[in-house]
Amino acid sequence: MGVPRFGALKYIKNTTKYDFSKIIAEQLLRKQARNGLWHNPLIIKSYSALMYLVERCRFAKYYDLLKSESPQALVIWNGNKLPNVTVCMAAKALGVTTYFYENGLLPGTTSLDPKGINYAASVPRDSQFYLNFDPQGKLPFSAPDLIPRANHKKRCKFDAIELPKKYLFVPFQVPHDTQIACYSPWLKSMEEYYDAVVSAVKQLNDPELKVVFKEHPSWHKHYEHLYDRNDVAVFANGNCTRELINGAEAVITINSTVGLESLLLDKKVITLGLACYNIDELVLHASDQATLIKCLEKLQNGWQSNSILRDKFFTYLKHVYCLPGVWKECTTEHVEAVEKRLTQQDTFAQLSQKES
Repeated sequence: MGVPRFGALKYIKNTTKYDFSKIIAEQLLRKQARNGLWHNPLIIKSYSALMYLVERCRFAKYYDLLKSESPQALVIWNGNKLPNVTVCMAAKALGVTTYFYENGLLPGTTSLDPKGINYAASVPRDSQFYLNFDPQGKLPFSAPDLIPRANHKKRCKFDAIELPKKYLFVPFQVPHDTQIACYSPWLKSMEEYYDAVVSAVKQLNDPELKVVFKEHPSWHKHYEHLYDRNDVAVFANGNCTRELINGAEAVITINSTVGLESLLLDKKVITLGLACYNIDELVLHASDQATLIKCLEKLQNGWQSNSILRDKFFTYLKHVYCLPGVWKECTTEHVEAVEKRLTQQDTFAQLSQKES
């Protein structure tokens, strides 16, 4: 909460008209992914009541602060996690423009978006938008090198395995991340993710087709209870992700960056959650178990993504949406791109104004 602002007291009553239930529910999901104690009904009820009070106070504090300072804009990291999500709510209530800062959709880039990050990003979802973009083909694009993720210090070391001749690659995600808590409507754990994919693949009755899973390198826990659960599935925790993508018939993801990396490597992708790249003709999307089976059947029947759409999509990301560079390095090019985005002097702002 930081230093209290006594001026916030006059806004406490007004906070009752704002709904904090979604914020609290998503925070609970993130905690439950980390520790099973958070499934206890008494803990859930006590925590929810406490957080309702805390977030009302936090909202009132930042409402008072923003009203007092009258900033032109608020720039905040991610914006989907506490405490930042409540700060964003206060800014929205006052009509303060908010920019959401995050690691970029392409390797070595940054997102700075006035709508949000991940599924909430300003990335257009209309395939025709991209097909009409850069009609003269003047903007070059070549796939950047993928940056391997460093393993969490608590992760065990695994040897690479010999991969099946025919397989689907399914990368696990960090279970407490906002990608799962906020943007995965029907799969709330890696166990549910595993069961959904394995069950769907078995429906295909293809004895040659296997499923290769890989645990997320940034997640410290291991899923030993899944390693030998089904003979159609194997875990390749010691194999390079790029190798797993390259050898796969297709990649199935909830909504991770691996889905984008797979598209960069010209692989077929099925998404099971809400992703900013859920675009017709670019990926297949399944919002439930029955649709996932239909998507796999489409793959069997030779479905291909639109290669022109793919190239235009990444051209747009590189030259318009993503900012070059990352905050950790803070190069002159990066700083200038941030300044242009915040002052609405870049191509992204110009295109956004045309759309609105």
